[in-house]
Amino acid sequence: MRKGEKKTQTAEGGSKTVRRKKKKLKIIIPVVILVVLAVAVKAFSGGGSTAIPVYTDQVSTGDIDSELSVSGKVVAEESVTFFAPANAKIEGIEVSKGDVVKAGDVLLCFDKDAVAYAKQQSELAEKISSADYNSNVQYNNEQKTKLAQAEAEIAECELAVDNYEQYIDDLTNGITDMTALRKSDLYAKKYSIEKEMNNYDLAMQFPDEDTDIEMLSRKKVEKQNELNKLNDELSLLADYKTDYGWEDLLTQAKKDLADYQERLSEAKSDKAGAEAAVVNGNKLAGYELNKTKSELESADAGKKYDAALNGVVAGFNGVISELSVVEGATVQEGTQLMVLESIDNVCVEFQASKYALETLKIGQPAEITISGNSYTGSVSKINHIAEVNTSGTATVSASIHIDNPDENIFLGLDAKLKILTASEKGVMQVPVEAVNVDSQGEFCYLIENGILAKKYVTTGISSEAYIQILDGLTANQEIVTTAVYGMGLDEGMAVTGMPMSAMNGAGMGGADMENTDMEKQEQTEDVTDNG
Repeated sequence: MRKGEKKTQTAEGGSKTVRRKKKKLKIIIPVVILVVLAVAVKAFSGGGSTAIPVYTDQVSTGDIDSELSVSGKVVAEESVTFFAPANAKIEGIEVSKGDVVKAGDVLLCFDKDAVAYAKQQSELAEKISSADYNSNVQYNNEQKTKLAQAEAEIAECELAVDNYEQYIDDLTNGITDMTALRKSDLYAKKYSIEKEMNNYDLAMQFPDEDTDIEMLSRKKVEKQNELNKLNDELSLLADYKTDYGWEDLLTQAKKDLADYQERLSEAKSDKAGAEAAVVNGNKLAGYELNKTKSELESADAGKKYDAALNGVVAGFNGVISELSVVEGATVQEGTQLMVLESIDNVCVEFQASKYALETLKIGQPAEITISGNSYTGSVSKINHIAEVNTSGTATVSASIHIDNPDENIFLGLDAKLKILTASEKGVMQVPVEAVNVDSQGEFCYLIENGILAKKYVTTGISSEAYIQILDGLTANQEIVTTAVYGMGLDEGMAVTGMPMSAMNGAGMGGADMENTDMEKQEQTEDVTDNG
């Protein structure tokens, strides 16, 4: 590598050989001529080897700011894409692509009559759904009540039927017992009468002197009449009624039993119908979920239709970067309408290489130049996903927030950035052209007894003009910067030093021959891309 050159990395990751920038100088022509002539005379008169004149400078103390220079594009940090909030017809578009708008400006409006009609339909659909649900719940509750009543009726009737059946059994048994007792009593009386009649017959068949045949015959007739009455009573015993009225009670009990049995049958029929009509818990829950769904859909639709009635309104100051629809079009919900990008919250996006990422940090200040206008900003975002650019180099997207945007900023323009990546105050420094690099590391040339010698150094951060020296040199030590004739330098060459400080401060009463271009602007980097 040639003296005065340093291999660096650009923000985009390319490897470049950068020629060191020379400090601004006021070159005083007479002094240079005298020095060069003196060196030449000395060389020829001495008869020895020619010593090459070189510029020298001293290790100084100063402040160094290390900057990363990159370029990027101006983009909005805040943007919004507007979509159609509902199915609607576009009645008017108030902007065009590229128009600047203010917060609160109406950008697009829909057909309000059509939107209001659609909103009313949505509300009616929700009311119908709610009415259907309430009707189903009411009917279900009625059937539940009917079922409960039927179950209670069944329980009452079954208990009554059981009681009446037992009551009838008891009455029947009681009447049977009373009839049997009466029958037994009648047969006992019949037996007694028949016995007496037999005694009368026997007495009349075998009379004695005391026997009154006529009286016996009369008594026998009386007994016969009693016997006939007993036989008649026995023949009518099936229609016997007790003295307690049990037969009437039995008749009424049978009638009441029949009534309860009829009621029981009707109650069982009502229960079966109610059980078939009552909705199970899962189905009823489904009704409720459908009602809730309808309410949510109606509320959501209401908000969307309200948004459509309000039209599309800018929420911040910005520029319309995309416009996807035309007036008169009927759009479906979710159709993209336009994109609004902020002009108040803007940044510059750029691509940083892996080498730039070593020093790039969030919050670092930056100077921004856009179309000749200067702005300040800071690193606001560093992505964590690398992408391969067209050159095949992996880079990471980063952003610089612009602190003071104005009307001169246009989205999409190129911008130049200078990012302050490091700063050191009061450190040892040398001109950047004084530091060279070989396979063993960085070094500076010193003059030892008129001979060029290498002195390896440890460097820190660097600016466009100076590089920090951490080790290897001491303050005010003289080092070689470049050869006067632009020749290459090698260790062991015979050289003659020309102090830059002496040349900057010398004068011979004549006018200074100044390098006007160096006074007006900094020398730009001579960069050769090595791939």
